[in-house]
Amino acid sequence: MPSDGNLRIVLFPFPAQGHFSAFLSLAAHLHDAQPTADISIVSTPRNVEGLRRRSSSQTRYLRFHALPFVPAEHGLPGDAESTDAVPPLHFITLFEATESRSLQDSFDGFVRDLIADAGADAARVCVIADPFLAWTTDIARRRGVAHAIFVSCGAFGSVVYHSLWNHLPHLRAPGDDAFCLPDHPEVTVHRSKLPPYLLHADGTDRWSAHHRRQTSAGYDTDAILISMMEELETTGLRMLRRTMGVPVYPIGPLVRRRTEHSDHTGDHNDDYVKRWLDTQEERSVLYISFGSYNSLRLDQMVDLAVALELTGRPFIWAIRPPFGFDIEPTNGGQFSAEWLPEGFEERMHAKNIGLLIHGLAPQVSILAHASTGAFLSHCGWNSVLESMAHGVPIIAWPLTADQFFNAQMLEEWGACVEVSRGNWPDPPALERERVVEVVDMAMGITA
Repeated sequence: MPSDGNLRIVLFPFPAQGHFSAFLSLAAHLHDAQPTADISIVSTPRNVEGLRRRSSSQTRYLRFHALPFVPAEHGLPGDAESTDAVPPLHFITLFEATESRSLQDSFDGFVRDLIADAGADAARVCVIADPFLAWTTDIARRRGVAHAIFVSCGAFGSVVYHSLWNHLPHLRAPGDDAFCLPDHPEVTVHRSKLPPYLLHADGTDRWSAHHRRQTSAGYDTDAILISMMEELETTGLRMLRRTMGVPVYPIGPLVRRRTEHSDHTGDHNDDYVKRWLDTQEERSVLYISFGSYNSLRLDQMVDLAVALELTGRPFIWAIRPPFGFDIEPTNGGQFSAEWLPEGFEERMHAKNIGLLIHGLAPQVSILAHASTGAFLSHCGWNSVLESMAHGVPIIAWPLTADQFFNAQMLEEWGACVEVSRGNWPDPPALERERVVEVVDMAMGITA
């Protein structure tokens, strides 16, 4: 890059598909605000390759830089550079790998070179990093560049999750059901909203250590950027400002457009999905997706399939292997029919009532289609924003992290109804009749 007076902005997302999508939307937003800025996204080699493919419409202003990373050196499979390539039970290994000394040194060298390219003017360089990569504050301080954290989740969900890891209040709370947050006593949390790795955390485990390292580093940032607007999350933003003690700027909601950075890697192309939706009545289709890396237990998946058949309503299901199964099963990575009721997919196809997409679906296009009437979702923040932007009510089935608190907030807004919670072994089996009841309720809202 030539030395000039342009601002250099470095974006560093955590390696998860939802975080990549949010940072690509942030890049587009920054380009609109600062058309002359040089914007770079840094990640590991395999992720950079995927990001280039997904952002073909942004290549005129977006650069990429691959940081050296060898998964095997961190105890990961050879191609495991993001959460969708790592079994959820081993996520902590990937989280720890993203704060390795080798990755930090490589990023430090990149920032150093960027400052030199900017004519040795550190004031023209800004790092915007993921909260899970808050160690970047140390490099920003050492190099004298500005630093911000981009929260690609909602304010309320983020601050509750932050408080849970900071204080582990469930360890001191009497009883088995609910407790208040020590720094936000107005918020009550039910134990059923804690995933196992948090419920069993005691402050000395690997998850606790990782979160506390990043939390501590995050307090040293210059500002927080968040994909939300003040009018919608007034309470959550007030809580976040009180917690972090730095300026918090709502710059959203940042919602993907249908023509931008598609993450569709399923077995049906976008045109096929659109043609199928065109055959359905307006607001009649239930869309089902639990995100890019998580899934249901096998028994939950079977119960959901039975319940869908009982509703008799058309649906699109972006389906992944059940929770606990290998990312790449021994059958060559294909979805196994044994994971669903016998003949289920064939019956749905024959009746033209159900479309199963093995892998990721063209989610924004589906939500924007007039035939889509409700979204059965894990309540990841990108999904929440995309559903709200297209006026599609949510049936919530949160699975982990901030998703439980996103669903809680949406219920308070009257934008969703929860049908189930979690995918670990402890909760009771899914009630099929409850699914039918909630689907009828949500789809009736749009009738």
